[in-house]
Amino acid sequence: MDAIETIRRTPVLFKRPKLNIPPPRPPDLPFDEAARDALGGATGQAQRVHASAIHAEHLLLALLEDAAGVPARALARLGFDPADIAQRVERSAPARPWGLHTPVLPYADDTKGAIEFAMREARAAGLHEVGTGQLLVGTLQSPFGLPHRVLAHLDITPVALRSAIQAEARPGD
Repeated sequence: MDAIETIRRTPVLFKRPKLNIPPPRPPDLPFDEAARDALGGATGQAQRVHASAIHAEHLLLALLEDAAGVPARALARLGFDPADIAQRVERSAPARPWGLHTPVLPYADDTKGAIEFAMREARAAGLHEVGTGQLLVGTLQSPFGLPHRVLAHLDITPVALRSAIQAEARPGD
């Protein structure tokens, strides 16, 4: 018997520890055109108030800019005036005058959380794109953002918002 066969037949005394690598994350979903416009509008909202980053309140204000959009119609279906909610958000937003004057602003943690929640919403609904309705639910679920506090103060729950968004997305309702 040569040395190689001896090694092959020798029982393994120590097993290599398995690496603690998380499973791969599913690929991110693309945004539909209205959601991309809302993300661009959030950048404009942040630049308007000279913020140093795009926060969740900027995303919510951009979502509510379009009165014919799904978020505004869903909130109106729940009995809330989108313009009133936008005013509440603007009044509650902290002043951020130390902002940078650059064309590209980073997303703040609350906005990143809202986008991640929106992607989870779209996956759970079986959608192939993230829409403005999912972004709205994402801003409500991101616990660190101002929209979470404002919408929760009005007793707007994710369940009620989901059902209103689904009703607005169906034709003929």
